[in-house]
Amino acid sequence: PRFCSQKCSGAFKTENKKGATKNFKGVCENCSKEFETYKSPSRDTPKFCSLKCIGEAQKGENNPAYNGGKYECNGYYAIFMPSHPNRSEKNIVLEHRFVMECKIGIYLTSDEVVHHIDFNKLNNEPDNLMLFPNQSEHIKFHIELKKGKNNG
Repeated sequence: PRFCSQKCSGAFKTENKKGATKNFKGVCENCSKEFETYKSPSRDTPKFCSLKCIGEAQKGENNPAYNGGKYECNGYYAIFMPSHPNRSEKNIVLEHRFVMECKIGIYLTSDEVVHHIDFNKLNNEPDNLMLFPNQSEHIKFHIELKKGKNNG
């Protein structure tokens, strides 16, 4: 049969299980609401009353996949930093820029460019980073590097 919603489908399936009864009573770890549900012997004890509560309880640091708010973005590491003054629309700051800000003690301007000395964009150790006042100076540096490689 077809149903108007997942809720109706679930109710139908529940009512039509042979001898099906709710066999677990618990208190939701997110909203503290008491709930009854089915508990399979092969599954962990239910901790939440709904999918909504699971989602709310597993945000940010509580998410099993959380890795410190750091992830790869266009070949660079990015950090979730909603309070940073130079964050993107998605509330991220590129890690190498943040490391440089910590190194020099002030926020970078949008013109300033951080260069990775070893050309590894994921190596954001402070000693591996150089600061240029703008993209033009950064490009000049790369041109000089190429000249040095051609001569040496």
